[in-house]
Amino acid sequence: RRALFQTTALAVGTLATGTAVLASNAFAFSPLLSKCIVAALFIFQNSYAHLIYTQQWSFLGSVMTPTEGTKWFSLIAGLSSVVCTISATMVHKLTNQVGLLGLILGTCVTLAISMILADKSYELSALHGFDPSPELSSRANKKKRQGSTNSNIALEKEESLLGKTGRMFRTSPTLAGLFGEVISFQSLSTVLNVCFVRQLKDSIPIDTDRASFTGQFYAMVNGSSGLMQFLVLPMARKYLEPQWVYRFLPLLLMPLLVYSAVQPSSLWIAALSFFALKSTDYSIRNVANEMVYQPLDFDARYLGKEVIGVFANRFGKSGMSLILSGLTTILPSGWMGARQLSQLSLVVGGAWSYCTVWLSKYVVSNKQAEAKVQERKRRQELEQQPSSSLGEGSEGATVSKPIDGNDSEAKKTN
Repeated sequence: RRALFQTTALAVGTLATGTAVLASNAFAFSPLLSKCIVAALFIFQNSYAHLIYTQQWSFLGSVMTPTEGTKWFSLIAGLSSVVCTISATMVHKLTNQVGLLGLILGTCVTLAISMILADKSYELSALHGFDPSPELSSRANKKKRQGSTNSNIALEKEESLLGKTGRMFRTSPTLAGLFGEVISFQSLSTVLNVCFVRQLKDSIPIDTDRASFTGQFYAMVNGSSGLMQFLVLPMARKYLEPQWVYRFLPLLLMPLLVYSAVQPSSLWIAALSFFALKSTDYSIRNVANEMVYQPLDFDARYLGKEVIGVFANRFGKSGMSLILSGLTTILPSGWMGARQLSQLSLVVGGAWSYCTVWLSKYVVSNKQAEAKVQERKRRQELEQQPSSSLGEGSEGATVSKPIDGNDSEAKKTN
């Protein structure tokens, strides 16, 4: 709760400060410096928006069971797509009315509203008994009750954040698989985006026509994503195990990548490939990733997810952008055209398909995920009870009970 509040407050403060500096005309003597400030604010807001988004979904994944997530995750993602579509259509009109600085201030207002509502959500979760925060303190208390020596506790406290993150990824194949899947997918998205933009520029040289085509394209992407989130995804999550969702995605995208790599370059081929990728990303893939985190432990759901959501996501995009820039600089002119980018997308798509299939081997079924979440909640409730209300040795037996979802065995152990 505190981390989410502080992250959002820092984003609001930074954007408000940058807006005040630009409005004061302190750098009116240097238009280039003003543009650099605007660019820095955009990069900062974009990065922090993803971090805030990741923390909010971590909270949702912690307070809901997989069964509840199947119902609500799709609805929340679908409503988000609708809001994004409406906001995108209003940008041009708002820019003419309030200008660029007004848009930045509007971002500050929406982030402030988000901060207040997120803090209220944590308050309600604590009031009604499903706050995920006590899980962290109960884990620390459990380690002490299990007889850890003072030296071991000191070593745990001295473990750095980087060391803790590395240990977590080494011991959790699911997190490692998600890390590889996110990097490879964002790399593929970057290649297809560059290919689409180049084809668009070559096919539609007039700026206004190109902007109109781009707006219609992303409107269709958001529309199809919303349709899948409201209709297709709930049924898929109800009747299809999550492992097969990950195995289905390459089967949908790879034929398009193969076709675009062997056929002469065309705007419609590039647009279709990019459209399929963005639509599945906004709808099926994002929600499936959120469901994978639910049965994992506290550190994986928060720390691991933030590392993947921020570092892996940005590293995939930025790393591939640097590679493309380097290839464009090194290779002779014309050697990195749309056809070559389509062929590169096939290679990157193959790497992403491998990471996706590898990840699917470590994704648990819906029944197993539900059992793990319910067992975690039962343990947390027992650990929060006064020790006098439990029989001697019962707490230790409960903690050591394997997670198998068998309620009768759990009651017998208790």
